[in-house]
Amino acid sequence: MPVVGYKPVEKAIILAAGSGRRIGGGVPKSLTQVGGRPILHRVLEQLASAGVRETVLVVGHRSNRIRTSIGSRFADMDVVYVPVDRYDSTNNAYSLWIARHHLDQDIFVLDGDVVFDSDLLVRLAAASDDAASGVSALRPGMNGTVADVDASGRIVEFLSTHDRIDVPRTARKTVNVHVLRAKYLREEFVPLLEELVTAGGCNEFYEQVLALTVRRGNYTVRAVDCTDIRWYEVDDVSDVIAADYVFSARADRLPFLEGLHGGYWRFDIADHRLMINPYFPPGELIQQLADDLTQSLTAYPLGSAALQRLLAAVVGVPAEHLVVANGASELITALGRILEDVALVVPGFNEYEAAFARTRGHHIELAPPEFRFDSRRCVEQATRTQAKAVVVTSPNNPTSIAVPREDLLLACKLLADQNMRLIVDESFVDFHSADSSVLDELSTHPNLTVIKSMSKAYGVGGLRLGFLATADTVLRERVLAELPVWNINGLAEAFLRRLPGFADQYQASIARVRHDRAEFYRELRTVPGVTVLEPDANFVLLRLLGTRTAREVTEELLHRHGVLVKDCTNKSMPDAHRYIRISCRTAAENTRVIAALTAVLSTAE
Repeated sequence: MPVVGYKPVEKAIILAAGSGRRIGGGVPKSLTQVGGRPILHRVLEQLASAGVRETVLVVGHRSNRIRTSIGSRFADMDVVYVPVDRYDSTNNAYSLWIARHHLDQDIFVLDGDVVFDSDLLVRLAAASDDAASGVSALRPGMNGTVADVDASGRIVEFLSTHDRIDVPRTARKTVNVHVLRAKYLREEFVPLLEELVTAGGCNEFYEQVLALTVRRGNYTVRAVDCTDIRWYEVDDVSDVIAADYVFSARADRLPFLEGLHGGYWRFDIADHRLMINPYFPPGELIQQLADDLTQSLTAYPLGSAALQRLLAAVVGVPAEHLVVANGASELITALGRILEDVALVVPGFNEYEAAFARTRGHHIELAPPEFRFDSRRCVEQATRTQAKAVVVTSPNNPTSIAVPREDLLLACKLLADQNMRLIVDESFVDFHSADSSVLDELSTHPNLTVIKSMSKAYGVGGLRLGFLATADTVLRERVLAELPVWNINGLAEAFLRRLPGFADQYQASIARVRHDRAEFYRELRTVPGVTVLEPDANFVLLRLLGTRTAREVTEELLHRHGVLVKDCTNKSMPDAHRYIRISCRTAAENTRVIAALTAVLSTAE
């Protein structure tokens, strides 16, 4: 539907001189592909659809590539080129000043690294003020220029997140697409731009002119809210990835995110797929790590032997029993190269199945609906298949059900009688109870090995920390031989060194997660259309009772509510396509996901 008051703006100017060094610089930045199409092609098509008849391209880096790609007409729109002589040593204020003779009528001014839908242009053109700037809600990860907006919707200040920490709550992120009216251009904007550049401001941003305008108060700059419109500013490769997601087709979005395996914080979604402790590390520990940052980045970290001593102070296990790793996945992969004839208790963490796919792997299935572990049955099946080791996860992923400590120790004893190893993944054990771990039994059970990811319980997925603990000297030495001396980065080392001083805060954070999880479980049980397994970890497994599959519900949660959960279809379990796993986060986040799930399941099938 057309916007009330919409008046087409028939001219645009795009500042596309940049080299895009942070993207690679192989092509002009504006020709960087988003969703398989160059940014500039998308933008020109959107301008044409919004009524623009002429676009001025200010070009610099590899300008011939742009001219060849676009030509003199594109999407039935005239294209004019203005070359910038010093594009590699100036900024966009200079680029716009070079093209100032084109600022002679109502015009869109935009940077060549912004991707958007045409609704943004239509909404801007409908603003009757002297100038209007597209703005959006300020979300985590956004930086650069923001606009402080008053109650009437006018911009009262432009400021940079790089210069100020105390960004006002009323601030909005600028989209870097503006509409400037002819009278304002003639009487204020162009003269002020001239003053800025001739006074030596060649390396400044033209937004400084808009900032001066709002301070002087002679002309008004309207903030046009575009939060609900797709847009993205592309500065580096991470932005390209995020923009690919934003402008992907609906059917491609869930597979796109699943293929990333993380980094979901860059997207406007609620991540209930990955499992972390949202209450750790505390701010004081983060500040100490920040204080260590220079040394952590520039100095070589400790080697594995010294790191084992740091870890021993955290987990209370002798250093000679430990192997520190770059996440549990590194250890799982190493075991996959070392061990053969391994029986995996399934369902379980898929990394184990992937690691042992090359060897003689066997499955010991947990029976639904309880998915309870039976020690004697496990040993019987492992013996029948002539396995040499058994892997069990406790609490299990994805069921969130823990194996009682006494059952694990019984299995360990029975397997020892058959000359078999027991490998227990305890990545989520802290969320269960303090006395459910078997780490303290290593010396009395030489065939026992414990693997633990520290990312989940300690809330440091970005550090990639994990460890293996065993009194089996032969196995430990073989694992160490698979790993490099420096497999842990300096920041992870600093974290391990500081961690013992925060034991009380850690236990308090675990208690909060357990409390939130119990409430989450109680509330999920009230949602119609699901059966909920009582959890021992920081996530919950749900079985769908209707005709919808886990894939369908997962897609609906993402598309309608921006909530990402785990579709368990690829898990080794009966009726896997009927299960979804939802991670427990803060109470407020849990309430949101319950409301979203209720809304999706209440929709007529």
